[in-house]
Order: sequence, then C-alpha cells, then structure tokens
Amino acid sequence: MKVLYFVRNSGIASRTPPGWRHALVGPRPEGAFPAERYGELADADVVVAGLDPVGEEVLARAPALKLLQRLGVGHDAVDLEAAARYGVPVANLPDYNSGVVAEHTLMLALGLLRRVFESSLLMKAGRWPVAEIAGRGLYSLEGKTLGLIGFGAIGRAVAARAARFQVRLLYTDERPAPSGLHGATPVPLERLLAESDIVSLHLPLTDRTRGILDAGRLGRMKPGAFLINTARGELVDEQALVEALAAGRLSGAGLDVFAREPLDERHPLLRSPNVLLTPHLAGQTREAMERMLDALHANLARVERGEEPEHRVV
Repeated sequence: MKVLYFVRNSGIASRTPPGWRHALVGPRPEGAFPAERYGELADADVVVAGLDPVGEEVLARAPALKLLQRLGVGHDAVDLEAAARYGVPVANLPDYNSGVVAEHTLMLALGLLRRVFESSLLMKAGRWPVAEIAGRGLYSLEGKTLGLIGFGAIGRAVAARAARFQVRLLYTDERPAPSGLHGATPVPLERLLAESDIVSLHLPLTDRTRGILDAGRLGRMKPGAFLINTARGELVDEQALVEALAAGRLSGAGLDVFAREPLDERHPLLRSPNVLLTPHLAGQTREAMERMLDALHANLARVERGEEPEHRVV
C-alpha cells in the first residue's frame, strides 16, 4: 500500500509503519502544492491531508485511491463533492485532541485575563511593570460568564474544565446537550454574546458558520469582553475584530487560527492590543499527536485489509 501525505509536518510521514510505501508532497510557502510532485498520485492508495486544500486536481490524478484521510476533525479544506464524484471515501479523526484544545482555550483565556504575555515581554526588556500591568486591569476567571459557540466534543471538554473555575457557562449549538451537562445553559447566540465575559468558538467551518462573528455580532458582544478562537479563522471577520480591539470595545483576543495561514507578517492583528497569538497548534501536544498517529495507522490498516474506514465523512 502506498500512502501519500499532503502535509506540512514531515515527521508524520516519517512515522509510516514498515511495509507501506509513502511519499510527502508538502506545500510551498504560499500554500500551493508543487504540480511536479503530482505524479506521486498515480499509484497512491491513500492520501493523508493536513490543513491545506485538497480537491479535484488531486482526486483526478489518483485512479487507485481508496481513502482520503483528514488529519483532525475539520474537513472544510477537502472538496467533499469532488470526492463523492470520484467515489473516494473521506474520513476524519475525531476526538483525539479535544482535551488538549480545551486546555489551550483556557490557557489563552487565563493569559489574557492576567496579561501574562505583556508582563513577560516587559520583564525581558528589563522592567518591573507591576503598576503598569495592574493599572491596565487584571481579572479572575472565577465568577466570569464563559460563552461557548459550539458544544461538540471540544466545547464540552472546555466546559468540563472551566466548571472547576466556578464560572457561569452558556452555550449555543444546533443540537442541545443533555440537560445540565457540566452546568452549561443553552441560550440563543445573541444572548450569549450580550452576557458573556469570554466568548469561545468551537464550530466547524461551513457555509453557514463562515463569518458567524461579523462586525455586527462583534459589536453586540458585552463591552470589554474577550474572544477566544481555537476552531477556524474564517469564523471571524478579522478586520472587524481588529477594529473592535483598537476601539476598546473588546478587551482582548486569544487566537490560534486565522483566515489565511501562515499569518501574513503585515497582518494588523500582530499589532493589535492585548492579543495572544499561537500558530494553529492548540491540538499538537506530543500526547495528542501520538493518539492521532495511532488512530491514523489503525484506519489505514483497515483500508489495506479491505474493510470500511472508521469515521467516514462521505
């Protein structure tokens, strides 16, 4: 069996089990895959896809393809309609990193509330900024209202951990959870925005959710609130977020994901006040990556045996 990796992390390909052939097609810095490497698709049995788009130009060149396997939960970068036309199953890997993404979410929230990043930078510059940092405002997580937009596996993992901080939990989701789960209360989106001190996004990216936090909804957030996004960058109107931060309508944002990745070095978010940025690594602890690789290899072994893959999307 031949496995072809469309990923940025070459270490994933290097862990291919013995006996399977493999090749790596990493994207160029601008995100495009090098066309001269597409010849590797001719005899590929499986394509393993990262975050970069995979669509018709890949599927049309892979006549023997038995599976398009997404690394992770989201599959917005995969052209599902094209996969269905070519009869190629698409599978994802849910739940392997829900807990660590939840940890990262709370880390960003706590870092913003306590101005950890600002304090560290000023101290490394040789200052002792007690009065300066305290004067800008330091806040406790305890007693705050945390609003979760999306209450799937990751949203629930955040709620389970945040409940220990004695926060008030609100959530909005198309599918209500069992009554009282983690003490979270289902509310309409507009109420969640108006009442939450911290709003955290945990939605998949679809045509319905793209831009769900546009300028209007950002403007309806509670004055002085914080925004956390560890889901997908395109859920948020980034320019509107920059403006809300600059105007002081929001107190800060913690972002692990962006509309275009890598983030452009001229992007205004890099100069926005009280913003914590991480490069789409919320789910990439060593422990989570080991679980992901175990699940990936198990699914590919099923395909090699002629069995149905787990977690099939189409």
